[in-house]
Amino acid sequence: MQTPSELPPVNIFGAEYFIEWGRVSRGASFFLPTTATPKQVIEILKPYAKELQFEFAVRTRCEFGRYGVRVWRTY
Repeated sequence: MQTPSELPPVNIFGAEYFIEWGRVSRGASFFLPTTATPKQVIEILKPYAKELQFEFAVRTRCEFGRYGVRVWRTY
């Protein structure tokens, strides 16, 4: 099992997102500016969820004047 800091960046349609997984506690969330749908983001996050033993909920949002998704760690 890799440590959270050893995981590669999340790549969504060529854009890389560096997530500090060690700081994503249960109930925490982060915003990803992207045009990807929540279903697409969940698929991309599956290997991270498996490796970290996390579960995620993803919802479409418009925050800071930007379209994207908010990702919550539910477990």
